[in-house]
Amino acid sequence: MPSVVHVVVTGQFAGVERYVCDVATETVSRGWDVVVVGGHPRRMPDTLGDRVRWEPGATPLEAVRALRRLGQADICHAHMTAAEAVAVATRRLHHGEIVSTRHFAARRGASPLGRIVAPWIAAGLTREVAISAFVAARLERAPDAVVVSGVPRSPCLWMAANRVVLVLQRLEPEKDTLTALRAWQTSQLVDDGWSLRVVGEGSQRGLLEQWVATEAVEGVTFTGWTDDVPAELRRAGIAIASAPAEPLGLAVLEAMAAGVPVAACASGGHLETVGQLVDARLFPPGNQSAAAGALRSMLPDKTRTCLSARGRELASELFTIEGHVEHLFVEYDLACGDSAVRSTDVVAAEQT
Repeated sequence: MPSVVHVVVTGQFAGVERYVCDVATETVSRGWDVVVVGGHPRRMPDTLGDRVRWEPGATPLEAVRALRRLGQADICHAHMTAAEAVAVATRRLHHGEIVSTRHFAARRGASPLGRIVAPWIAAGLTREVAISAFVAARLERAPDAVVVSGVPRSPCLWMAANRVVLVLQRLEPEKDTLTALRAWQTSQLVDDGWSLRVVGEGSQRGLLEQWVATEAVEGVTFTGWTDDVPAELRRAGIAIASAPAEPLGLAVLEAMAAGVPVAACASGGHLETVGQLVDARLFPPGNQSAAAGALRSMLPDKTRTCLSARGRELASELFTIEGHVEHLFVEYDLACGDSAVRSTDVVAAEQT
């Protein structure tokens, strides 16, 4: 059977790590041998389950040791710069073609050392893909392909009776959570029986909580990180995504798949996801008044019901993990010259 090892040199479980778990789980269901190296030592194996082998790789040295243990693979799929460097440096261990997914709208190598090794990494990659056109346009060179991310299919978790506005994101400066909080304050939705739920952790959590307390903003709850995203989507009536330069927006796709209507910043990857809806509720970056207006425009049950249905339809057509993995298989075949890696149709035929 064809084999792929995903490498993500972190000890975290954020958007990239969750994406890797989704891709790995879907790929193994197609008859592939799949291993994941790196990510949070508890959450990654718990999410991957028994069918996907997990190896520790929170540091480059750990990841190198894991690849030495694993041996040969058809594809070594790297995520983020440190993983790319490990994949290139250990080619003689895994013997695989190296495919890199670019998850961020930035040039490779944020550190001085990263900038030094960036040309060496680029020369060692077989194929390079970006998760969105927004990301692709901001890389140091054009990628070989844009393979837009997808999420697992979800039942409709949304109900018209829900009265929670959900912020589901890392609480870091690039997410601009303060605009979401200001929009909530300006919207006065609390007077209509709504509340705001901020789900996530990050360096700005203390500052944001302090701002809410200082401004005496009512109806706001900070929950911290969650490992049960469906539960949060199930109680949400609206989701708001305030990041002005979101590479794509995994949380937005998950909300759409679950039927939660989304108000989003009209920039970045949001324009490629929820922004494709004819009646999308979008607002300019940092514009709290426009964001508040977008929230209030969604108050009628009929409006939210319509947005819920259209968002789910769009997600099921364009942003499924099944479709995403199909496109990845094309990249894997191209990386291997259509020989070492078999298509899903061939694998399926051999199993029947």
